[in-house]
Amino acid sequence: MSLSDLLPPIPRPPHDPESWLLNGRVGWQEAVLQNVVRLPGDRSLALAPAPGTVPPLTDSGGSFGGLTLPANVALGPDGSIYLLDPASLQLKRFDPCECRFDLVPCFGGEGGGPRQLRNPHGIALCAGNLFVCDTGLSGSTVTDPCDTPELKQRRDERVRRENHRVSVFSLHGFLTRGHWAPPASAYQGPQPALANLWEPWDIAFDGRGHAYVTDPANGCIHRFSPRGAWLGCLPGFGRVTWIAVDCQDRIYVVVEGAPSIVRVIDAEGRDLGAPGSAADLAPLFPRLPFTVDAAGNLHLGALCVPRPEDACVDPRKPAPERGVFDLHGNPIANPAQPSSALYQKAGSYISRALDSETYRCQWHRVVLTGALPDGARVTVLTYTSEALLEDGQVQALPDEAWETRQTAHALEQGQWDCLVRSGGGRYLWLRLELAGSGKVTPRVESVKLEFPRISLRRYLPAVFGAEPTSADFTDRFLSLFDTTLRSVEGEVDHLARYFDPLSAPATRAASGSLDFLTWLGTWIGVALDRHWPEARRRAFLKNAGKIYSLRGTREGLRRQLLLVLNLDPERCCCPGDQPKRRCCPPPLNCAPEEKRPCAWQPPPLILEHYQLRRWMFLGAGRLGDQAMLWGQRIVNRSQLGEGAQVGHSQLITTQDPYRDPFHVYAHKFTVFVPAACGSTDQGRKGLENLLKAESPAHTAYQIRYVEPRFRIGFQSTIGLDAVIGRLPEGGVRLDGGTPLGQDSVLTRPPQAQGGPSLQVGESRLGTTSRLD
Repeated sequence: MSLSDLLPPIPRPPHDPESWLLNGRVGWQEAVLQNVVRLPGDRSLALAPAPGTVPPLTDSGGSFGGLTLPANVALGPDGSIYLLDPASLQLKRFDPCECRFDLVPCFGGEGGGPRQLRNPHGIALCAGNLFVCDTGLSGSTVTDPCDTPELKQRRDERVRRENHRVSVFSLHGFLTRGHWAPPASAYQGPQPALANLWEPWDIAFDGRGHAYVTDPANGCIHRFSPRGAWLGCLPGFGRVTWIAVDCQDRIYVVVEGAPSIVRVIDAEGRDLGAPGSAADLAPLFPRLPFTVDAAGNLHLGALCVPRPEDACVDPRKPAPERGVFDLHGNPIANPAQPSSALYQKAGSYISRALDSETYRCQWHRVVLTGALPDGARVTVLTYTSEALLEDGQVQALPDEAWETRQTAHALEQGQWDCLVRSGGGRYLWLRLELAGSGKVTPRVESVKLEFPRISLRRYLPAVFGAEPTSADFTDRFLSLFDTTLRSVEGEVDHLARYFDPLSAPATRAASGSLDFLTWLGTWIGVALDRHWPEARRRAFLKNAGKIYSLRGTREGLRRQLLLVLNLDPERCCCPGDQPKRRCCPPPLNCAPEEKRPCAWQPPPLILEHYQLRRWMFLGAGRLGDQAMLWGQRIVNRSQLGEGAQVGHSQLITTQDPYRDPFHVYAHKFTVFVPAACGSTDQGRKGLENLLKAESPAHTAYQIRYVEPRFRIGFQSTIGLDAVIGRLPEGGVRLDGGTPLGQDSVLTRPPQAQGGPSLQVGESRLGTTSRLD
């Protein structure tokens, strides 16, 4: 061993620069955001909207500044948009083909919505049901001209008493399923929970299905279970109206006052502090499929099906916006265009200190990714220092202390880069100056800062870097070649991603050739169906090697079907089946936790028809209820002297009657898949192509699409745990506001003993009554 082996290694510069990445996912590391906001979705940097162009959190429509849907608008599980018109008390559904709101017929059963509702406000959709909050305080009541004053007074009294409720309607047929309200005990007792008759104003659901209903009459928020049981109320809010729940189950409520405020609480009513601005809260809410402007109008033009006449519009002339509706569902022909600016005209971003952990590091370049429309620009400025400065010190620096000063007016393929002109320093501060015309804004998706500068100058004679000016010029000149060579080297360094099914490119070239992912499958003889989505193709190719030895067998086909149907046991395993993950590493003396077998097992999916045979064989058969003596009706052959019938007997040329039963069943099988797999032509075609390519040789298959229905003999059997025709205990009372419908069950009241079985208002129907 020599002396040099005992010394520490000589530091050598890296061959490739490292980088600091700033974006909405890893964080912008911002110290100052002046007139700059983070956009919803990808959290890109953009100029802040001009005052008055974005609704406040306390807007009158209950959309919380456009973060959620307005209170009288709900989004269905299939993407349908429902709107409850507060003026006509009618439910409307958006038709994208006609780009309009159509009236939902028979809403609430016989008579429609006006007979069910009186003064609705907030609506919501959950678990296939529509929930409507009805305060019952104002609005017109549908009257009958034949009503007497006594009947009218009785109806008004019933509406006043009963319409303080949350009505529940089924999305299938929009029939009334029930009404939610606090129990009578909430108004009684020495310390009643509710002092006034409740006024349900708005409703929202958390991730567990619990409902929260605002009640301005009592200044509280009611909690209901997913089945409608009242769980209590959260008091002390004042006149609380609109409500929303974010993705973290935090509750936002609007409390009216001078001025109105927004409070954020948890499920127990504990205050969680100030909510911030709408831009700060945007990542906590699901992104809406359309926008809500400051006036509360719905901009649904992007969801409308294009019309043939739209292709003939002159693109040089501004066309009126299509698909703008007010909160009553009425179209707005010429929506008002704001005369003032939409965005701030200038804004700045200053980062915190970015540490290279290198003494006198020469930072290399800045790479911007985003969008720059005409009239927008971004200026890059940098400041470096060997000492760590406070944020206040950096903000107090004079303008001439900032260097680089490169401006991007346009992006090539979404990117733009420039060299860092600041001197060497361990720490760097980045400053971006965003500017626009007021009508447009630049959008910065990410910023990458590369360091240190590794130039081809190191291969040149030392004279080219003898003094700072010549070294800077040489580095800037050679950076043109450095970028090109480094991009080629980067492709070689990441060549392995092309051979991984999870990272191989899946985009087809413009020439129409196979994409790289499909071509990669041909290496091992796997043909990926083009009808499958990208995630399914990647998962199928990743697991193809495990089942390659089983191809052509029943088990091999079953495993391929499980991959196509997303029924992988590793993915569908119940969370409680596996041990809980530790927040910290286990001690070294602990044995490794064994993976428990998953309690959920995938279905068999394939039924071979030979398993349907229950025949007796000589010497091995036993007579019983499961025994079957097979004979002529297996294939229904024609036999001389046995009375062949036209239209019933078959003429079969194969003369092998002793083995006919085996020939009929031995080579056939049935594949049972969920009906959703065949709901689209794309899914059905992809499944059929898989069975054609992977079925064992000389076999015939048939596909059965299993639907979630109870059909005896097809998908279900009668057993000890089967229940048929279970009726509700109390039946349905027609005088309680429940209409007759397809799901209504009329039964005898519990107190009726031998009397009539149906009572309608003051009349009774008996065995001698007749309905025409």
